[in-house]
Amino acid sequence: MDILLVEDEVQMQQHLKDTFEYFFGHVHVANDGLEALKILKSQRVDALFTDYEMPNFSGYELIKEIRTNNKKIPITIISDHDEKDILLSCISLGLSGYLLKPLKYEVLKKFLENFAHELEKNGTLKHRFSTQHCLNIATNTLKNNTTLHVLTKMEIRFLQLMISNIGEIVSFEKMDDTLFEFEVSHNSIKNLIYRLKKKYDFNYIKNVKNVGYILVQDN
Repeated sequence: MDILLVEDEVQMQQHLKDTFEYFFGHVHVANDGLEALKILKSQRVDALFTDYEMPNFSGYELIKEIRTNNKKIPITIISDHDEKDILLSCISLGLSGYLLKPLKYEVLKKFLENFAHELEKNGTLKHRFSTQHCLNIATNTLKNNTTLHVLTKMEIRFLQLMISNIGEIVSFEKMDDTLFEFEVSHNSIKNLIYRLKKKYDFNYIKNVKNVGYILVQDN
């Protein structure tokens, strides 16, 4: 999973980023809520971890804004305040959890284990394209009828990007920025999609000529 970490204190931000990178695929960082909203619009983000008190746009304001359009993304508050008022104000916004600074490794590890179990339990880590195809993000596998395929890192990242933009055209530029560390040709992306179709009988990615691709599915 790729996450977004929102923290305004520079040293704490770097410490948390270094720690989270042991557990997640990629850690995006933002200095406040406004910067976080920009990242959420341009990048694939599977979960959000945010400070509560920040300048310009607080954690509470950020969560409230996100929930107007996205009810499902898991959100956890990280704060140095153990205050009931904070928790009560955010309960209606659907939090996944609340972590206290400074984070202790064993506490964080236990929290993330429970976090993963909860995501798997409620189906967040699975996506069904049709009755034939189901993606399991937790195991990096794609089930095609009764056959289970282990996906490559690039295949899983590509499918997650498309899932997070269902019904929208994902441009070649966005794929380039999100999936690759360096600029690649459109043919590299076309070859990736061709291999998905050929290996897994996966025909849910449709080309929008000269623009990009869109995910269409039966369900």
